[in-house]
Amino acid sequence: MKRRFWQRTYLVTLLLFLVCLYAGLFSLAFYTYGQSVESTESACLAEMRYLTRSFERDLHDMEEAENGTSPKLLMQSYAQNYEKQRVNLAFLENGKEIFSSFETTPPLPETDRITQIKADEERWILIAGDVAEGRYLLLYGRYAGDLDREFRSLMLTYAAVAAGVSLFLAVCLLFLSKRLSLPLEKLRATTERIAAGDMTVSADESGKDEFAALGKSFNQMVGTIRSQMEQLADDAERKQALVDNMAHEMRTPLTSIRGFAEYIEKAAVPEEERRDAALRIVSETDRLKKISEKLLDAAFLRENTIEKQPVDLARLLAETAARLGPVAEKRGVTLRVLPGAGGAEGDPVLLSMLFYNLTENAVKACRPGGEVTLAAKEREASVSDNGKGMTKEQLAHITEPFYRTDKSRSRAEGGAGLGLALCRQIALSHGAALVFDSEPGRGTSVTVSFPGEEAAR
Repeated sequence: MKRRFWQRTYLVTLLLFLVCLYAGLFSLAFYTYGQSVESTESACLAEMRYLTRSFERDLHDMEEAENGTSPKLLMQSYAQNYEKQRVNLAFLENGKEIFSSFETTPPLPETDRITQIKADEERWILIAGDVAEGRYLLLYGRYAGDLDREFRSLMLTYAAVAAGVSLFLAVCLLFLSKRLSLPLEKLRATTERIAAGDMTVSADESGKDEFAALGKSFNQMVGTIRSQMEQLADDAERKQALVDNMAHEMRTPLTSIRGFAEYIEKAAVPEEERRDAALRIVSETDRLKKISEKLLDAAFLRENTIEKQPVDLARLLAETAARLGPVAEKRGVTLRVLPGAGGAEGDPVLLSMLFYNLTENAVKACRPGGEVTLAAKEREASVSDNGKGMTKEQLAHITEPFYRTDKSRSRAEGGAGLGLALCRQIALSHGAALVFDSEPGRGTSVTVSFPGEEAAR
């Protein structure tokens, strides 16, 4: 089973601590043992020197007294005195053993050098030295098995302490690891819910540590993804609506064309009615042409950059009014261009298309006797009418492709709801703001505000 991050951290930390703990404790135990051995050796060496001086003095006194006491008896008395201290002595003369309290005399070590041996698995410290100006060789042996037992006891104590500390640490570290990894566990649970499709969840941002900062960054990332997904969903919805509307818009004229074509082909109709049917076919064909042209214009604006040059807004509005004058006159609508001066950086052809569409829509929105006013000042141009106006809901969708505020009027007059969508695209390509202000029964005003010279560059 794959371990989680907190489990790996827990095991690695615990292992590292245990290695350091046991290494430290056993190093201390060996150091303590070494110090004990060294101290014991130093004590043995000091005792050996004291014993040598004392024996030489007693031997000298015995010889001066000439009481017939044998040196061997003196050696025996010394051995008896040190027997309680678990010290064995041996005296040799010219390499020949005179006296020994050892059960088995060990091999002689180098003179004045401390040596350790094991006899019957017990440790002994041996020191050999000359006595009485070299007449005798004294072998000193002290039992040191207690050092090994103390060391084993110390090791067992340290091991028990280490085991207790390890167990306590393991429990505490387990608690702390799970506690410290809780924010990561929460973040993991959050990511799993997001992976399952729940984009409403968010990570915990409480606290001031790195986990809180991570949670905040994660939420910002999720928020960005959520916004992008919503944008993609909106775009997909708009594109689907665009496709649906376009199919609907194109199906109507195609159906008319097919119907009139079949009527002309099969029915025995008078020439006048045949001509009317042909005119209807031409009209519907023109409508399809207009739809395709506007779609191509919008696609061109999305895919290409425009070349800007100085444009006289007042002159452009005047030309627009002149082109739409006959249409407005036919509908009984007055077109009025207010005096003024205004200029901007842009494409004259595209801007002419922009104002033509805005003015044409304004004319269509007016009843007979209505008025459309065009005005330019500084870097701004406006088209206003006193027509039917629009609601706030209609204003929110007015620049969407194929959207019509009055579907019956628009379709009857050949409109497909693409004019204002194209206007919006032209304004965006120029970095201009397209602002609609309208109220039902009071008319509509559209203002195109171009950026300043610095922004235009």
